[in-house]
Parts: sequence; structure tokens; C-alpha cells
Amino acid sequence: MPEKVRAFISIDIEDQGLLTRISHIQSQIDRRAAKIKLVEIQNIHITLRFLGDTSLSRIEEIRSRLCDIALSPFAVRIEGVGAFPSVRRPNVIWVGVAENRDRINQIKSAIDQRLAELGYSLDRRFHPHATIARVRAVHDRERVVSNLESLRNESVGTMVVTCFRMKKSTLTPSGPIYETLWSIPEQQSVGQ
Repeated sequence: MPEKVRAFISIDIEDQGLLTRISHIQSQIDRRAAKIKLVEIQNIHITLRFLGDTSLSRIEEIRSRLCDIALSPFAVRIEGVGAFPSVRRPNVIWVGVAENRDRINQIKSAIDQRLAELGYSLDRRFHPHATIARVRAVHDRERVVSNLESLRNESVGTMVVTCFRMKKSTLTPSGPIYETLWSIPEQQSVGQ
């Protein structure tokens, strides 16, 4: 049986200044009003497509389908805190993309079209964001709403998108560990 990995396609947030600001926003989330698990700062990313358990041969097939997607570098501004499905019923707390989200949507659409050719269903609902926390239980709903509303206009900053990546997610008791399997466009490793 071929080896499978838990896989997703993402745009990674790697700029240390942005990650520091996201960490600061995480520290402002009221963790007394709800049971909240913060996303590890090194795992912050914008998910373009979650694939789930996928064979390594299928991951290579996906790579060959996606490798011709044109991606010229562009800047996105990350700002605003929100929640899915809503601030009144938060399961996920996120920071959003405020500028050039249409460019991210174009990349997402190109990925989805090529995945559809491989038999994947179209991913109809997409809102570019980076998850920064997961809500396990709400203890004081009004306090949670007030806290999230107070963070609504928080600005993280601007970053340049140069690629998207296929990531492998290994679940561990202390949280997931992400590993890049490949990037498009291909990026040279340090030392090459």
C-alpha cells in the first residue's frame, strides 16, 4: 500500500516582523472567556486547499499539474481579526487578507481547476485568511464578542507572495509539524 501523508497547499507567512505582530495579536485574545488553543507561530499560513490523506504518488501528480501556474510576486496586506463561522459562534480565529486578495483568489481558482481535472471536487467557499487560534469552548460569549470586535482592525503588515507550497502535516500530541514537500514556482534550497 502506498505511503500517505496529510497534505495541504498554502502560502506561508515567514516574515519575522509579521509573525511577531501576529503573536502580539494572539496575546490579546481573551483566553479566560473561552478555551482557546493558539496556533504555533511557526505554523501560521494561508491555506489554499486542504487535501487530507494523500498518497505520495498523487502528490507528485498534483505537482506536475500545478507546476505551470504563473505566479509573479505580489504584495498582500494582512489585517483584521475575525472568526468562523462568526464572532458570536467562533470556532476559528483568523487574521485576514486586506489587499490583493483577488490575486490569491486567482491562484486558488487555478489550483482548484487543475485539481478538478484529477477528480477533486471544487472548493466553493474560500476566504483568504491565516488561522491564529482555535476555540474549544466559550465560557462568556459577550466577552468573546467584545474581545474579537476590539481586534477587528488590527494591522499585521505587508508581505510579498512569491510561491505556494505543498505541505505535509504530521499530527503530534504537542501540535502539528509542517514540512514543505515542494514549492511553485520551484525555489532553490539554501546552499544550492
